[in-house]
Order: sequence, then structure tokens, then C-alpha cells
Amino acid sequence: MREIEGVYDGETVRPLEKLDVKPNTRVIIMFPVDKERSRAATAQTRLEDVAGCLYNDGPARTLDDMEAAIERGARERRS
Repeated sequence: MREIEGVYDGETVRPLEKLDVKPNTRVIIMFPVDKERSRAATAQTRLEDVAGCLYNDGPARTLDDMEAAIERGARERRS
């Protein structure tokens, strides 16, 4: 699925970039619930803003370790 930004003027939704699609192509239009989500969806995130979370001072994690952590987190959310 492709995601683009657009503008709604009360009657028509207009994309902010030109699309190379056939006429009558089916689309799904979603409106942000509030301004906070709207700002978050359009904000540019730089690598420098999130690179701190990549640091690990311990041993390398295996794929099994990561999958177990995801499963643990899912169980915690359900309970």
C-alpha cells in the first residue's frame, strides 16, 4: 500500500504529489483523529534523533532472543 499526503477542502481530497495511477483507482482516505497525530505523521525523523536507542553494551542478541522478547511483550500487553 502506498501512503501520500493530501488536502481536503470540504468537498474534494487532492494529493500533494502527482500520482501515476489509472483513473478510477480505488483509494482509502483516512483522516487523523487529532492535531497531535497529524503532526506526528508529517514530522521528519532524523537518524540522529533515534540512534541512541541502537547502543548495546552487552552481547549480541540472536533472532530467538528478539522473538522471545516480542512474545513476552505481547503477553504482558494482553494481561
